[in-house]
Amino acid sequence: MKNLSDIRSSLEAFRKAGTIDSASYANIVDKLNNTEIKFQSIQKEALVYKENFDKLLAEKLVLEREKNSLATQVTTLSSEKAELESRISILLKNRPVLSSSNLVSSFASSFVEMDKGLKKVQSGSKYLVSNMNVTLKTNIALEGGELRFQLPKADDIISPENLSTIEFSLKASPEKPGIDSYVEVPYLVGLSNEEAESKLLESGFKIGDVIEIESSKPQGMVLAQLPSEGSLAEPGADVDLTVSRFLSVRVPNLVGLGLEAAKVLLEKSRLQLEGVKEQPSDKDPGIVLTQSLSSGSEVEVDSEIVLTVSAKVYEVPNLLGLELESAKKVIEKSGLQTGRLKKQLSSGKSGVVLTQSLKPGLEVEANAKVDLIVSTGEKNVVLEKPLRTIPETETKVSRETSASTSAETSGQDYKSVPGVIGMPLEKAYSLLGAQGIKVGTISEVASTATAGTVTGQSPEAGSTVNLSVPVNLVVSKQAPEAQLRSNTLSRIKL
Repeated sequence: MKNLSDIRSSLEAFRKAGTIDSASYANIVDKLNNTEIKFQSIQKEALVYKENFDKLLAEKLVLEREKNSLATQVTTLSSEKAELESRISILLKNRPVLSSSNLVSSFASSFVEMDKGLKKVQSGSKYLVSNMNVTLKTNIALEGGELRFQLPKADDIISPENLSTIEFSLKASPEKPGIDSYVEVPYLVGLSNEEAESKLLESGFKIGDVIEIESSKPQGMVLAQLPSEGSLAEPGADVDLTVSRFLSVRVPNLVGLGLEAAKVLLEKSRLQLEGVKEQPSDKDPGIVLTQSLSSGSEVEVDSEIVLTVSAKVYEVPNLLGLELESAKKVIEKSGLQTGRLKKQLSSGKSGVVLTQSLKPGLEVEANAKVDLIVSTGEKNVVLEKPLRTIPETETKVSRETSASTSAETSGQDYKSVPGVIGMPLEKAYSLLGAQGIKVGTISEVASTATAGTVTGQSPEAGSTVNLSVPVNLVVSKQAPEAQLRSNTLSRIKL
């Protein structure tokens, strides 16, 4: 199109210059227009051809992918066909076939032969084969309305999924004993229930149903029996009894028995187990330690009894000084549970256990809860005078504070502060709490006293305070020897 434009420009220049006449100019312009129209038409056809070519190219790519996919499928199907042909060839092998009756009779014959062989053994004890459980892997076919079992040969290689599993049992049916083997039933009327049971066992019988009825006879006395005295019955047969109703029973001694054995004895003694309590003990778990009804006492039938059995003993670990998360893990590992958590102002690291509700080494039952008091780790700590009990000046200040507070809070309850110096911190907590006195600041000091022992208190023992005034405590802690020599005290300011 650019060349045509150039030609038009040149023609226009020639026309203006008079080089070419008007007729020739018009003729050439008509030819140029026709040429331009034909060019545009050819250009459109080329675009159509290009679009068709692109479509054909895309279709070719799709067909090639389909061809590759079909080739893969053909390969897979060829492999499956070869595998199926191999399985069919295995299944078409000639193998022995048994009918249902022949299959069972073959095992029945083996069953009889085993029993015969066992009877030939010369030994003191006599044995017999009474059961045979059979599990077979076999091909099953239906021929003429009857199942046929095709058993694989020893050298056959058959996949397990091509075989069916057949299970059946053969059981010996014992012959009924003849009349000659029958035994005479003993006379039981007038005996106690226990005596009758013992006599039946001696004679080769078992006690059957026992029916109780109201009677003027002593409780548990046999009033009637079935079969009756002198009758012939098979050895091991049940003999039913009618006895005088039991009104009271003697409580057996269950202490020392396992729980299950105690339950059996209670049922036999006509008593009801009301409940079972557990108590930590060094005995094996489940041993009866005590019983609510005294052994040997006479009680009504179906009286309820409570048993206390031994439970595994769990020892409370020492948690003082541990971080809270570590203490929780130790508690869980010890078979116990973490109880309530409280925070207490204290010097040193935050989150450290200061007090535990259960004393270390105490033996408790499983899942007992241990309450903890942990430090908040306040940092406003100052150094004071050498290690000793609370200074006199500080005691005086406490007295003045207490006195001023008393004046302001007239009408409130007053208590005399007990002495807790020398006590373990847990015991001091308990003693103060029992009297309604709150514990205030707890300071830790290096001391030769046992860790966790109260070495100072403020207000001092014997002071009269109202219940709004807390008692601050100083507790010993373990420290290096050099620190003990420095003889300093860290205390949190109120």
